[in-house]
Amino acid sequence: MKKIALVLIAIALISSVAMAGDMAKSGQWGVQTSLGAGSNNTATIGLKFMASENLAIRVEAGFGSVSPANGSGSTSDYGFGAGFEYHMTALGSVSPYVGIGAGYSGVSVSNQPAGQSNPAYFNVQGYWGGEYFFSSNFSWAGQIGIGYTGHTNQAYQDPNDATKTLYGTDNTIGTTSATMILTWYLN
Repeated sequence: MKKIALVLIAIALISSVAMAGDMAKSGQWGVQTSLGAGSNNTATIGLKFMASENLAIRVEAGFGSVSPANGSGSTSDYGFGAGFEYHMTALGSVSPYVGIGAGYSGVSVSNQPAGQSNPAYFNVQGYWGGEYFFSSNFSWAGQIGIGYTGHTNQAYQDPNDATKTLYGTDNTIGTTSATMILTWYLN
């Protein structure tokens, strides 16, 4: 059974590579959806515009909400971002790219302690990724981001009293995200 599964996976991979499409062209618009992990792991939807054969401009927005079954309150998060991609020489149907982006996101907590505002995040990152084209109108990309994230109203434990929670600013430099992106090119 294991061998049959491996053979089927190999056939699927070979077929997808054999049927892979052309890269996006200058002037093409795309609708994107992404799911990531990191400082802003909200699923997003956005637009991508190929300004030239090698340069893409993208914007995105996302919203998420969680309401626990026990009725203890809810948490909502939102995010906005924009970035540029520079696509290098394609390797078959894969277009490797580097880019830079910035974003803002926030969290709204329904049971926030009195006098506390909700946390907000600002990030600037450089990223590296690859976009695989299944056809000239559909692609899948994966990317990793490294950059700076600033958190305001970040909760942390008081070093002098373990029963107290303090709020302040936390700045992080390092790996900020890992993201998968699906793009449907419209023209």
